Amino acid sequence: MTIETPETDPIAALRRELEQQLDERLLAIQELQPFAAPSVDPVAYQATASHRLAVDHITAALNRISAGTYGRCVRCGNQIAPARLEVLPSAAACIECQSHAEAA
Repeated sequence: MTIETPETDPIAALRRELEQQLDERLLAIQELQPFAAPSVDPVAYQATASHRLAVDHITAALNRISAGTYGRCVRCGNQIAPARLEVLPSAAACIECQSHAEAA
């Protein structure tokens, strides 16, 4: 019997990684906020929007971890490929469902 500690628990490590990404994105938004108006700095405005979208995705992934549904596609319920989650830890959909969503 293996007892998982916070150092060896992959979900705990993933949670820490996502929380770190969330903190970085929130800091970037805070730094860009004074300039993030289309008429002031369109690049800062777009960057802020991109960071906000990432914050939404990361927050949703953290919520799925808390709910025990992380790693399952929110559309079909099937398992998301571990390789996909390794590359994109906040992925909410399996590749097939994501492809269908992007094609629509």
